[in-house]
Amino acid sequence: MPEPGVEVVWGALSKAWRKAQYEELWLQFRPSGSKDVFDAVDAAVQVANQEVEDAGWGDEVFTEGVSDSDAGPVALMGRAGPEEGVRAWLDSFARHLQALGMTGKVTAAPQAFFPEWMSGEAKPPRQLTAFVSYRTNDLALLDADEQRRVWHVPAALTAKIADAGAAWGRFDGADVYLRRNIHQARSKNPDVGPALADAAAKFAMARVAYLRPQAGRVVWASLGTLGRACYAVMDDTVSWRDRLAQVVRAMTAFPGDTDLAFVQHSHVNTSSWAELSDGRPPLPHVKEYQVRYNRHLNGQYIADAHGLQLLTDAHLTHANDLSEWIIEPLGGGKHLVQAKDLEPWYASIDPDPETLAKARADFGGMLLTPEIIAANPPPWR
Repeated sequence: MPEPGVEVVWGALSKAWRKAQYEELWLQFRPSGSKDVFDAVDAAVQVANQEVEDAGWGDEVFTEGVSDSDAGPVALMGRAGPEEGVRAWLDSFARHLQALGMTGKVTAAPQAFFPEWMSGEAKPPRQLTAFVSYRTNDLALLDADEQRRVWHVPAALTAKIADAGAAWGRFDGADVYLRRNIHQARSKNPDVGPALADAAAKFAMARVAYLRPQAGRVVWASLGTLGRACYAVMDDTVSWRDRLAQVVRAMTAFPGDTDLAFVQHSHVNTSSWAELSDGRPPLPHVKEYQVRYNRHLNGQYIADAHGLQLLTDAHLTHANDLSEWIIEPLGGGKHLVQAKDLEPWYASIDPDPETLAKARADFGGMLLTPEIIAANPPPWR
């Protein structure tokens, strides 16, 4: 076992492991000194994984998905095999942290789950959700693998987006659920902007959800890969028009730094644009993965027509006929383009089919197609 510098709290860990029916183990390193230990923990995870692999435990013991929290980094042992292998992994992990000069405790990580009414089988219906694509750094600097897993938005803009998202979502009496990478915890501080910004930069996966303990009201903001975010509101006490106005405020907060944004109904707690794969109605010409892997086209094309969207000058040049749409300039070559009557779009989960068909005809060449993708390859190295 390791020397006292890094203590493995086996009692708490074994209790959490038993509660998870010995299938997985969420663990946390709580440093007693500096809180800047994420890189050390990430390195220690890799060392421990290699040591148990060399010892023959690799098929049964493996830890992945290092996340962060206010109390210290968190990791998921997704393969938590026999006790001997788990203990061997923890011993190696603690020894390597200590060799790096760390002091503290390795213990079970706290977890926070959404209430049953929100996460169980009888989930609430789809809710109004804003999908927003923010300005990124030069995408040509990325390779094909990096473009799938980085936030890649300038740091100053990231801080503004995160602070604004937290301020937009919080309300009195709300419980606060903060997710960084794959780990979610409760937060006593509703002002989670700095934590969101840090998680987006580190993991390209950060989310805050403010929810009332009783069923009926949830507001959430999520930041994902390559500057793509989601904002949504569920509140049975207000009209769909009020909820729509709230998500529009989020998606138009930084028009000069937004390449594309639109509103549609999506699953409760939608956390990424991957939800477009299950959108209603389905995208007309492309699949969700084609939208995901062609982020460089967001500033010129849109996957489908919507009743409300934030578009660029370049988008508008591709349209067929927008004479029956309200176009509000937002400055910097950006425009809020909305239907004159929003009820057919947002009063119910599915837009009126005839209204949607007419809008798709109006947007015309603005709609993303396989031919457009083929003619405009991505800039990844």
